[in-house]
Amino acid sequence: MAQRVLIAEDETLIALSLADLLEAEGYEVEIAFDGAAALATAYRMGASLDVLVTDLNMPHLCGEDVIRALRMKRAGLPVVVVKGTPPNGRETALRQYVGGHGPMILLEKPLIHDALPAALREVIDVASCHSDALGWRMAAE
Repeated sequence: MAQRVLIAEDETLIALSLADLLEAEGYEVEIAFDGAAALATAYRMGASLDVLVTDLNMPHLCGEDVIRALRMKRAGLPVVVVKGTPPNGRETALRQYVGGHGPMILLEKPLIHDALPAALREVIDVASCHSDALGWRMAAE
């Protein structure tokens, strides 16, 4: 059974491009074009949601709030954050977005082609191992 991914990205071309990339890798993808829609879609998907891929700056609800809300219900949800420029630098961004105990990777735009599929595999693998570590890392440049 394919892993189910929710992409929360307000830039249509980026969202569709990420979806195409992940679908080519065998993932089942749903897209939400703002934070409120992402939260509603995630709740509808329920336990079938395997990983969240989210931007941080979106209308109606920022990515940080989406992550926090989802991790209140499912602390171990794997998350890949795709962000143009982290606010206040990289270290602050890492500390700011940790929530729950699930794995999380921060990727910076523009993405290298294989970076997103590799990050998804990593967070899903870490989550399946039930690691007690924070599971947070910055993607290699």
